[in-house]
Amino acid sequence: MHFLRKNNVYFLSLLFVMMLALACSHKKDGATQIDAESPDIQLPDVDTLIVVEKDEPEPEPEITYEFKDSDEAMEFLANRDDASLFKGGIIPVMAKHTPLYAAKLMTQLEKYSSFIIVDKASMRVILYDKYGQVIKAYDMACAKNYGTKHKKADARTPEGFFSLEGRYNSTDWLFTDDDGKTSDKKGQFGPRFLRIKTPVTMQIGIHGTGSPWSIGHRTSHGCIRITNENIMELYDLVEIGMPVIILPGKRDRAVNRKEGYDIPYFPTAPKYAMSEEEKKLKPEEQKPENSEVKDEKKDSVAPGSSRSVETADSVSHHARKAEAVKSVGEMSTNATDSVSRPYLE
Repeated sequence: MHFLRKNNVYFLSLLFVMMLALACSHKKDGATQIDAESPDIQLPDVDTLIVVEKDEPEPEPEITYEFKDSDEAMEFLANRDDASLFKGGIIPVMAKHTPLYAAKLMTQLEKYSSFIIVDKASMRVILYDKYGQVIKAYDMACAKNYGTKHKKADARTPEGFFSLEGRYNSTDWLFTDDDGKTSDKKGQFGPRFLRIKTPVTMQIGIHGTGSPWSIGHRTSHGCIRITNENIMELYDLVEIGMPVIILPGKRDRAVNRKEGYDIPYFPTAPKYAMSEEEKKLKPEEQKPENSEVKDEKKDSVAPGSSRSVETADSVSHHARKAEAVKSVGEMSTNATDSVSRPYLE
């Protein structure tokens, strides 16, 4: 019996050593090796796992500006850390004369790096940086009739605070006139078209021209023309959605007042500032759309129309006559190239 007990002790000791050696064989460099597919390994239930979700970054709140008057707008600009960058630019002028425009512009310039002013007073399209400093300025032509646009085919350029809706290659576009007649001559819109989004129409834009002699005059159906070279340059500098402000000229303002409208205005240069006498003038009471004002047509017809032709002294009578014949209006811009567009202003 003693012998058997002794042998059992030896046997159990040997068995323990063998199990210890087997356990050690599953270790390597001090790390326990586990076969995840082994039925002997019990993985935690998925419901017991803790999932750490990353917080989505909250969108930054949109910055908006509001000024109760010009003094508040001017004070805001003067107290900015970058106030010196606005000095000598157009934004302080805008803040002084039209604080509503200044607030809307400053709000949009949180997103865009530049803006355009189409100035009927100076007959220029001006591109500014976000501080209101001039980047580029181009001579232009615009609508032959004075005053802001109210409806399709009134041969007027709209005035107000708008935005740039789109950029298009207009090389092969064809012009359709007010009577629906489409010309087969390409190139009348120049190589590029920048559509302006307005509440009155989507058929207005800045584009090139097949009539470069019209630049500087009121000759279009409503669009803004610059030279083909200039539209190619401007096309590469603009951003979709950027602000576009169209300012009335002196005679535009007179027509607007007569029709009962007061379109905001600020001068892009001191010589285009309103006189003190004009500042005192108020818009007349608006008349029904079907009423007629005897001298309205006279006041609203611009140089370059059939009533009056105003050109440089170097342009002869025959050249002016040719200009009236060759001058074309602007057209709509939704269709693809080489296809006649719907009516464009």
